[in-house]
Amino acid sequence: MSIPAAPSIPQSFPHRRAGHCASGALRDLLEYHGLDYGTGPLSESLVFGLSGGYGFFYGDQLPGVPFYLVGRVGSLEHDIAAHLGGTVHVQSTDDPDRGWQAIKDAIDQGDPPLVWADIAHLEYLRVRMVNTRHAIVICAYDDDQQIAWVADNDRDELQPCSYASLRRALNSTGFPSPNRCTRFRYDWPAALPDLHDAVRAAAATTSRNMREKPDAVGGLHGSAGLAGVTHFASAFPAWPDMFKDTLPQVLGLLAVLIIKAGTGGAMFRSLQAEYLQAAADTLRDRAVAEAATVATALSEQWEALAASAASHDLNAARENVKRIDHLEYAALEALEALL
Repeated sequence: MSIPAAPSIPQSFPHRRAGHCASGALRDLLEYHGLDYGTGPLSESLVFGLSGGYGFFYGDQLPGVPFYLVGRVGSLEHDIAAHLGGTVHVQSTDDPDRGWQAIKDAIDQGDPPLVWADIAHLEYLRVRMVNTRHAIVICAYDDDQQIAWVADNDRDELQPCSYASLRRALNSTGFPSPNRCTRFRYDWPAALPDLHDAVRAAAATTSRNMREKPDAVGGLHGSAGLAGVTHFASAFPAWPDMFKDTLPQVLGLLAVLIIKAGTGGAMFRSLQAEYLQAAADTLRDRAVAEAATVATALSEQWEALAASAASHDLNAARENVKRIDHLEYAALEALEALL
């Protein structure tokens, strides 16, 4: 089947591949709406950092998986609006027809929506992993061809996707929880707020994410924030006894979750480090630069842990986890020095 050319909105919708789905989608949307700090479109790392989405979750008592580890909070898509002087309207429905019509209406109004889609049902990805919290932007649609065009962080170009595929993806009941055709509509400001103010607002949110009880991705039950870091660090030495013969597969999963599973690399710590360095360069702020240095060291330790896990080097992995435990606290303290 030949795929028709995309309508006018996709032709003008700016998109590029990104490390993480939500920060990539939000980066695209901010450029689409012409919002930046006067030096060109924002980078994905800057968007992630200004969202305040940096967090931590570890769960080892979840149904269907040996454990789950993620370095962001569930409220990332919500919080970025407040930090950048805007508002967000979140809508969900259990009626697939009503949900799809709302998406089409938003596109018709020139406001392509960010939505949650299960990657297992997106035909252009051809993956087996289930994840109902994969963020994409639906840019345009064609009722005659029953095709929509999607901006996805995992692809360089906008992707044609059949209505049937999107219907399954938008209304999945998979892991971590049903996505219920959830869509985000943003009312962005005419101009972004002062960068210093936005950095401080994001730092305040990150502090709450790590020191209080954050909104876990998909509402999962486990340990979050610094308490989650401590739980992970204390539980990891017992993994050989906990997982026994499946330990090699579990270590392989750990490496994937740290580097590849929508994390932007290094459990989102690489995105955070890049964000802080970019902010420090722009603001010429020594405290932000110091926070960037600690965040970079933390990112490197997560990358080292992924390498140790992938090679099944438990001794090295244990040492990496010890350093991570220390650096997670140090990175947060350096960020809180900005407040």
